[in-house]
Amino acid sequence: MGRRRAREQCPRDWFRIVAGRCPGSDPAPSGAALERGPSTSGVWDAIFSPAGGNVVRERIRTALQSLAPARVVFGEAASRGERVYLVGGALRDLALGLEPVDVDFVSPNPYELASSLADGAGKRVVSLGKEAAPTYRVPLDAAVLDFTALQGGGIETDLLRRDFTFNALGYDPRTREILDPANGLGDLDAGLIRLVSEQALEDDPVRVLRAYRFLAQLPEFRLEADTERLLGFRAGALLDAPPERLHLELERLFEGDAAGRACRAMAESGVLFVLFPELKRLDGLAQNDYHHADVLRHSLEALAEFDGPPRWAERLGLPRFGARQKEVLRLSLLLHDLGKADTRTVGEDGKVHFYGHSKPSADRASDILRRLRFPNAVAEQAATLCLHHLRPLALLKTSPRKTAVRRLIHSLGELLPLLLALSYADKSAARGKDRRENLEELGSLIREVLDVAAREGEEIRHLPKFVDGLEALEILGMPRPGPDLGRALDALLERQVEGAVSTREGAVAFLRDWRDRHLAPKSR
Repeated sequence: MGRRRAREQCPRDWFRIVAGRCPGSDPAPSGAALERGPSTSGVWDAIFSPAGGNVVRERIRTALQSLAPARVVFGEAASRGERVYLVGGALRDLALGLEPVDVDFVSPNPYELASSLADGAGKRVVSLGKEAAPTYRVPLDAAVLDFTALQGGGIETDLLRRDFTFNALGYDPRTREILDPANGLGDLDAGLIRLVSEQALEDDPVRVLRAYRFLAQLPEFRLEADTERLLGFRAGALLDAPPERLHLELERLFEGDAAGRACRAMAESGVLFVLFPELKRLDGLAQNDYHHADVLRHSLEALAEFDGPPRWAERLGLPRFGARQKEVLRLSLLLHDLGKADTRTVGEDGKVHFYGHSKPSADRASDILRRLRFPNAVAEQAATLCLHHLRPLALLKTSPRKTAVRRLIHSLGELLPLLLALSYADKSAARGKDRRENLEELGSLIREVLDVAAREGEEIRHLPKFVDGLEALEILGMPRPGPDLGRALDALLERQVEGAVSTREGAVAFLRDWRDRHLAPKSR
């Protein structure tokens, strides 16, 4: 039986050929591979998708019927007698079963078409990009529509100027034809991220980073070999790219569920060190018996621990994190040990130590993220996680533990679940001695901390202010504010966090006792 007959027997997307027969088919290649059927050898001969990407084409056409923004644009263009093509990432997303957010169109008259649509929707057209070839954006409630002029004189020439083959797709609403001059549908089938041409990187160096962003966003995809080589060769060009555009790609990369895999590939090609040169100092920096790898490799493996996201997160009772939380956590995992390059020492017994590395790690992380144009909130949160990343492990050696747990909940606030996830991923990636036992202990601790936070967290994070500054001055007998006032109020807050002070009367009594123990009569 030939492949054509096999396809006729297999109505779904992917199928297996075994001894000339088609024993298994499925919408996904992995599903087709798992299905069993007649085979004398038990070995599958091959796996195929229908020739010419016909199934993918039909999937795109079907999905377009429910893509309301595209239908509106097609209708407007038809009423004006203008040609328009849907191009790029929206078609890729539809082929992958994803909902497009940005929908791109090319037209001989992009501004006129965009203006007409904006007027009808009560919106304004925003002009973006280079003056010679602007993009006209219409931000609708359901999606963002971008309109550009045809480049190169024709639609296929325009598509071949794009970045990756799976983005070099077009749709002509007049003929319902899927335009695919670079075999993007074939690369979608094969799970390949492939440059349309080497010129794509010459035209826009940011595409170097964009390739790895797609690697982070599409876990089942891989870089095509020649593309991977070119990315490393052109890595240095990123230094000349606008920082704001690099930040946008990095933001999407670290929100992706395969960010660890992407960063490992970036390290192998050298791209990572162009953007994060500080990480190069960790390459080859040996650690102690609690780690099996140098600091750089450990940091990358810790980051990869949260790819997925991992099953252990749900098992430990950690919440589902949003996109911004994932971004902060993954940045922290990559940068949490930066300070080890500044603090490494070797004791007389030959053991390696990194005493106090958390503080320089936090400082460097903050500087790096601000340089890369991350929002201040992201930089501050990542720095906080780096600063405190050893505290959960330290709790394992703390007794009594209850007050220390309350302090951790109070000081971390809403970042607590992220810190616990960081600590577990960090320890899981260590793979040194006693790893399994320590992970089990840490897992139990994390559940304990989350339980206390669920029951008492709101109270611990929002402690009442029993005494204000003026009242404290009077109780302490101080004529004016000074360092001692701050120390006294800090001590009072600490006792509240521990649960030792829970009323106004208790707060006043504590301050009087603190005054008698710490302030000489002449200082009052």
